[in-house]
Amino acid sequence: MSGEFWITLVDTADIVGFTMTFCVNIVLLGLLRTRGKNLGTYKYLMAFFSVFSIFYAIIESILRPIMHIENATFFLISRKRFNYSTRLGKINSAFYCACFATSFVVSGVHFVYRFFATCKPDLLRLFNMPYLLLWPLGCSIPVTMWASVSYFLYPDTEYTEAAVSNVLKTHYIWIKKENVSYIAYVYYQYDENGVKYVYIKNLLGCFVHYFVMSMTFVVMFYCGYATWRTMNEHKEVSNKTRQLQSQLFKALVLQTLIPSIFMYAPTGVMFIAPFFNIDLNANANFIVFCSFLYPGLDPLILIFIIRDFRQTIFKFICRGKKNSVDESRSTTRANLSHGATS
Repeated sequence: MSGEFWITLVDTADIVGFTMTFCVNIVLLGLLRTRGKNLGTYKYLMAFFSVFSIFYAIIESILRPIMHIENATFFLISRKRFNYSTRLGKINSAFYCACFATSFVVSGVHFVYRFFATCKPDLLRLFNMPYLLLWPLGCSIPVTMWASVSYFLYPDTEYTEAAVSNVLKTHYIWIKKENVSYIAYVYYQYDENGVKYVYIKNLLGCFVHYFVMSMTFVVMFYCGYATWRTMNEHKEVSNKTRQLQSQLFKALVLQTLIPSIFMYAPTGVMFIAPFFNIDLNANANFIVFCSFLYPGLDPLILIFIIRDFRQTIFKFICRGKKNSVDESRSTTRANLSHGATS
């Protein structure tokens, strides 16, 4: 499909995703404040993720990324809303990469908390003060690694400058080179003699990305499986506790599927396709499309899986409908009374 089609689709996803992310996460934050007392310190972790999701959606909307795969190269192109230097553009793109990595890492922390709560309750103290302050520090390490790799190991060269210009002229002719910043993940290229030249620094950077992704996925899988197994083995807990644990576990299972479909799988394609010289061209923008929608979809799971949250939403909707019906009936009666009087 053409670049014009994908840009239209991506820009639409930007509007829909931003609106949904903002509205859904505000609702979730309100529910956590009013109905989250049974969740313990987990509600603070959920609240952080909601605030981060809103922030992430804002960053995506400002940078308006494009992703393109061609000639064993993955291009992350940001469309500038303002006029700023090439260096600042590079920093902005690296910061976007940091936000991208944070979504992986925070999802892993969610699973660690549920693992502690179900399998190692004595370790839940690690989510209380002052240990709670260590979690952002620990999460910042892989996030900083991802962002630093994106900034330092993928420098702009004559080849990348020419390649980006060619991509824009071929697939996005209405976008001018001076109005974008980019990061080019060049795996290898061929010289004039047909000899393959491998970019070791770039491959090293991709290895770091793979490592961060793989570790977070392994943590999610292991903690999720251990939590499920422990819940099935221990039947002696109270029915109320078991119901809450079951609801949270179902939420985490679905929260594994959502990032797997909208984050892990697309990102895996993003890094693997150039290695095998698969030219997705503008079709690589399906990664951006998924990325725009993900922050708004994830909190919906919590709202509809956790019973207290779900019932609160349904009661609010039903109350609104009842008030609307009562108001309509009152208006009808008033009109009838007025007609009878006349």
